[in-house]
Amino acid sequence: ITELKEIIHTSLTSLYHEDEFLIDVRANERSIAFRFGLYFMESIADSSFASDNELSIDFDYNRKELGTKLMTGFSSTHGIFPDIILHKRNSAEKNVVVIEFKGRWSNNNRARSRDFLKLQGFTDQESNGYSYGLGVFVDIGRTLEECSYTYFINGHQQE
Repeated sequence: ITELKEIIHTSLTSLYHEDEFLIDVRANERSIAFRFGLYFMESIADSSFASDNELSIDFDYNRKELGTKLMTGFSSTHGIFPDIILHKRNSAEKNVVVIEFKGRWSNNNRARSRDFLKLQGFTDQESNGYSYGLGVFVDIGRTLEECSYTYFINGHQQE
């Protein structure tokens, strides 16, 4: 988990150094998450996770094995779409990390709360069948120093 936290921070640092414009103009969360994902992919390639050829990084991936990702309390019409995940596709055996992003400039507290609920559900080892090892909510600030992380393990927010 420590390595994942370092990888996430390194990737976010790269985002701020290389794509500061997106932050300055308060670009859509999907644009920011996509660019973060590119740096995350580079960081994973230099980590202990690189040797696991079964792992994939996906953006807005709404599949659970061959079906749609579903979770109690969320629409079953389209499923749920985590921003970034590191996992083994078509399996629940290697769900490593799920990451959600929200810009601090977003005043949508309902969306922020729903992201927290998703991360709780994705990391809960007892329900939903996802069992991600780590969930991370990244609160995007105007500067890297203003960013904050909220971690979820076993369905619980970590202090």
